[in-house]
This record gives sequence, C-alpha cells and structure tokens, in this order.
Amino acid sequence: MGASGCGKSTLLRALAGQFPPVAGDVLLNGIPLYGRLESLLQYITYIPQYDAFDEQLTIEENLRFAAAIRAPHLSRRERQRRIDSKLAELGLNERRREVVGGTHRKVLSGGERKRLNIGLDMVSTADVYLFDEPTSGLSSKDSEHVVEIIRGMSHNKIVLVTIHQPTSKIFQMFHKALLLDKGGRLVFFGTPAEMLSYFAEAEHEQLFGTELGGCRACGTTRPEFVFDVLETPLRDLSGDIIYEENNRGQLVPARRFSPEYWRDKFEAWRLMREVRQPASSRTPVPGGAESRSSLGKRMPGWESLRWRDELGQFLVLLQRSFISKLRNGPNLVITLLAAPALAFLIGFVYRYSESARYDYASAFHIPTYLFLSLVVAMFLGLTNSVDDIIRDRPVLMRERNLNVRLGYYVLAKVLTLGVFAVVQCVLYTLVGNALLEVRGMFWVIFAALFLTTMSGVAIGLLVSALVNDSKTGVLIIPVVLIPQLILAGAFTKYEEMNRNLDFIRAVRTWFVAHPATAMEPRSDLEVPWICEFMPMRWSYEGLVYAEAKLNPLAVRQARIQGQISRLAAVRKTTEAQQERLDDLKDLLAVLSGLEAPDARELDRRISRIDRVIAGAPFLRDEIVGAPVAEGTGVTAEQLYTNQKVVDLVSKAEMEQADYRSALHPNVFFGPVKRYLGITFPMLWFNTAVMVLSSWLMFAVLLLVLRRQIRGMRV
Repeated sequence: MGASGCGKSTLLRALAGQFPPVAGDVLLNGIPLYGRLESLLQYITYIPQYDAFDEQLTIEENLRFAAAIRAPHLSRRERQRRIDSKLAELGLNERRREVVGGTHRKVLSGGERKRLNIGLDMVSTADVYLFDEPTSGLSSKDSEHVVEIIRGMSHNKIVLVTIHQPTSKIFQMFHKALLLDKGGRLVFFGTPAEMLSYFAEAEHEQLFGTELGGCRACGTTRPEFVFDVLETPLRDLSGDIIYEENNRGQLVPARRFSPEYWRDKFEAWRLMREVRQPASSRTPVPGGAESRSSLGKRMPGWESLRWRDELGQFLVLLQRSFISKLRNGPNLVITLLAAPALAFLIGFVYRYSESARYDYASAFHIPTYLFLSLVVAMFLGLTNSVDDIIRDRPVLMRERNLNVRLGYYVLAKVLTLGVFAVVQCVLYTLVGNALLEVRGMFWVIFAALFLTTMSGVAIGLLVSALVNDSKTGVLIIPVVLIPQLILAGAFTKYEEMNRNLDFIRAVRTWFVAHPATAMEPRSDLEVPWICEFMPMRWSYEGLVYAEAKLNPLAVRQARIQGQISRLAAVRKTTEAQQERLDDLKDLLAVLSGLEAPDARELDRRISRIDRVIAGAPFLRDEIVGAPVAEGTGVTAEQLYTNQKVVDLVSKAEMEQADYRSALHPNVFFGPVKRYLGITFPMLWFNTAVMVLSSWLMFAVLLLVLRRQIRGMRV
C-alpha cells in the first residue's frame, strides 16, 4: 500500500522476476529467484493491472485456453470441472458464452472484466500470486467482490496485492499490510489493525507529545487516516501551510516529516518490539541451510514438456489464434470482401485490348494486372497482420512465466493468417482471371499471390512486434508498400531509373581513373542493387515469366519439343522411334496453329493432344477437326498467350543470351540466375527467395518477441 509513485508496482515486478534489484536478493524459500529464474518462475503468477485477455473470445473460451496452457497435465474433463467452479466463484456463470468485447464495445462491466482477468490465473497451479492494483477503476462494491475472490485464493498460497487507498472494509480483509512511502521507503509492516494503531500513536505524539492524554484510538478505523498522518503538512508560525516545488515544477504542500524519518521511526519501533518478545516466539529468518537443501530436492529445474504436452500447447495456441481471428466480425467481412472487390475493380478497368472486341492475346494491360494483383496481395497480407502482435502483447506478457513456446505462437499466427491468405488469393484469382479471360493459369497466379501475401504477413507481424499501437502500425503500411510500387520494375522500367540506384556499381565507378580500366558495359535490364530487397520485384518477375512459359500452350509446346530433342539425339532410331518423331513434329505444328469454333471445343482438342504427348497414336483429323470459317473461331494462341507478356520475356532472353559477346548478366525476366558461378532456373530461384525471405522475417520476429519477453524479466 502507498501513494502513487512510491514503487508498489516496481516492487511487485521485482518479486515477479521481471525487474532484478540493484542490491539485495529476492528469495523463494531461501533460494535466490534471479539465480534460478527459469526454474522458479513456474511457481509465480503475475496478474497485471491492465486487462490481459483476448477480447474476441467468450468468457468461457478465455478460461478454457488459460487452463489448457496453465494446467496441461489435467485431463479435459478435470479442466472443464475447474472452469465451471471458477465461473460460479467469479459470478460469471450466466455470462460464460458472452464475447468479452473491447473497451469501445461495452459487453462486460468493469467489475466483470476485472474478475475475468483474475480468473484466468485461478485455474493455474502456481504458489505465489502477485496482483497489481486489481481494484483500480472499480466501484466500492465491485472492489469488495474482487478482494473477496483474491482472499479466497490465499489458502496454502502466498498472495500479494498492491492497492492505493482501500476502504475500511477492504483494508480489514488483508492479513498483513506493507506501507511504502516516497522513494520506496518501507514505513510499516504488520497487520492492518497494527498499522492503524501505530499511526494513531504517531498522530498522538505529534499533537500531544509523549505525555499521556488525548485520544490514542481516534481515527483508527479509516485507512486514509494513515496517509493523513504520513503526509502531515509543514506549517509556519501563523499556521499556514508551507508549499514547495516538486520535480515537475508544481507547488505542493511541504511535508513535516520526510520518508526517511518514517522509515527510521518504524525500524526503531520494530527493534523495540522484537526486544520485548521472547526469543522462542520470534519468527525464524528464512533462507537457512535446511530450507535451501530441502527446497533443492522439492523444487526441480524446469523440465521440458513431453511431446504430447508440446503438441497440446501448439494446438491450443493455434485454436485460440484462429477463433480470435474468425470472431472479429467486421474485420472478417472486410477480409473476405476486399479481395474479390479489388479484383473486380482492377479487372473491369483493365479489360481492354487493341482489337475491336476484347481479346486476351492483344490485351494491353495484362502485365499491369499481374503487378497490381501482387500489390493487392501484399496489401492484404500487411493489413491482416499489422495489429495482431499488438493485440496479443498483453496476453504474451502475462503468460511469460508459463513456459509458452514463442515458436509455437509464431507458427500458430502464420498458419492462421495463411488460411485467410489462401481464401483471399483464391477469391481474387477467380474473379480477376474470369474478367480478363486468363485461362489455365489459376494455380500459377494463386501461388504467386499466396507467396506475396505471406511475405506481407511476415512484414506485418514484424512491424506489429516493433510498434506499440495499431495506429502506428497502420501508418507504416504505406512506408512498406510504396517503395515496392516504385522499385519492383513494373510502373517504371529499370532501364529508365536513376543509374545511381545500383549502389555497388556506382561505388566502383568512382574508382575508375582511366578509360583502359573501364568496367564492362551494363545491361539496361539489370536490376539495381537496392531493388533486390523488394519482395514484389521477385514475385512480379516470376509471375510474368510463368505467364509466358507455363500457360497451357507454352507448356505443351515445351513438352513436345523436349520429346523431339530426346528422339533426335538417338543415333540409330528404330522405325517406331522415327515414326514417333515425325508424329511429334506434326503435332507441334498442329498445336502452334490449333483453331476451334469456341474455347470449349479448343480445350477438348488440347486434351486429345495431351493423350498423344502421353504416347497415344497421332490422328490428325481427330485433333484438327472440321475447318472453321474465317473470323469465327479462336486459336490456342489467342486464348493462352498474351503478346505483351511474351515481348517482355523474349527481350530478356535475347539480352541474357546474346548481350555483348560472351557476357550473360542477370537481367529482369531472364530465364536463369547466375550467382557464385552457379546457374539456377529463374522460377525456382525466385520462389526460394520469396519463401526464405518470409521465413527469415518470421525468425527475426521470434527473436524480437523473445528479446521483448526477456526484457520484461531482466
């Protein structure tokens, strides 16, 4: 107990293992807490002043997940029985299925929220409970209810509560009272009745001196009377209060007696009291050799959880994360509607081709559509995750003593957000591809969007861990997104960007002193060094290349050409092999000029071509079919190949293969990447970059969270 700023919460944090003292020790049964922090924290539970539960879950769900994490050794039936009893004890049984809700959406009263906050740790098996001002902001009746619940927990437990200025009834509920003055000075420790009596005597001495007389029991029923005595103002000879300036520049009444005076007075009172007591009745000092050795046997180090407990903890964290995300109604609606709405907008605006009617082959904006799709994917990933850690931080801080694996927490977040990313990417791809008539590329575009979304999720979670409030996180989204719009190589081509963006090359240029030492010429399609750190640069390059090389027409042409090359490499072909080779050459020619009355018929003919590629005999008439009247049919090239995309890739292939004699630089949209003398296929390399960069950010996120949790302990 003490005035604001006297160090109550700091003391509690020191006892909770979060704030090591500069001098002295915190002992638990004689064992230094900070000497064996990891093994002893399981016996201590710290209940913060602020609400630390998931507001998207119901009261019962919060308690169920808390019980699963705090008491994993109990069976499901035993945990449910404990939850039911605690709900009845907390007076929350009738509202057990109510979603808790945030402070802006009033569902539970202040007293009910406090009781729930306390109840989360009532299901644990700790031995020491530390409550930081559990009655702050509550009415007197709610405060009494909360303290009664806390008092009921004190059977065979150590319960410490910080409180500012309790009512007389609440004050008398406690077994012992410790009073702190400014600067953390200990000015009394004893029973509540002893405290009131002690300060009544102190007031009597101030008024009447040490002689007998006066009323020694006056004022001893009100706890606030203690502060009246403690902060007795200093007066001048005329009786007016003397004011002084505090450290904030404010005028406050000067105190008649300093905190050091009250500390020394209590020490003297305590010594005199101990002298009067017989030696046999004195309380033994904890920390003896017997206490240490016995505790060493009874208190083993923190043992690793069994694999079933590990799996159970992960599943609990995953379930809690998923239900919390699913329960957020407005956010869920926006999450599910944003993707198809944006796909419709982009597809409708960019449904334009150079021919009279819309034609995919001559569609002018397909590269732009692909890039904007990746922008949307990155944006959705960022917005889905940028406030997740911020919302969960109070719960994480509360559970830091419970050996909750942060790796499991991060993985649960990734999987939960990954499920929503899958739904969003599927909806976007279906709507966008339908409007722009992109056929046969669903899985390719979906994969690129999903990888980009997960990259945004990784960045968003990392931002969420580094900032303290949601508004700051939201403001950082444009800072992350806009550089990628500029440097990803879509809106502004790399050959049109400032050459000094290539920092390494610019530095090397500064040291070129003579034309004879001039560096090798630079390709216009080389990617500036700074742009390599933009995730969308890799996904956009891969998606455009895949659109050119993995469409249904190009894939089949490549498969047929591959079989032709293998058969042509055989020195002595048999008659069957030669016949197969001739059939494949004819099939390739037929496929390149394949035409049908409509898209459905063209798909049927392509399926027949697939059978021939798989080894079936080549029947030309069955594949070609009846002639199509001029201007009425569709060709495979019109349905599956976009000329703008093909031009981008073809230019890069020529640049990489033939540029300036034997030089083969890494160029944008080039088919291969060369690093450290090793050649990688571009699609595999870009996919690996996207996956590894996302997991690297998840690893950094884990390190940041561990550092933050450890920072709360040290």
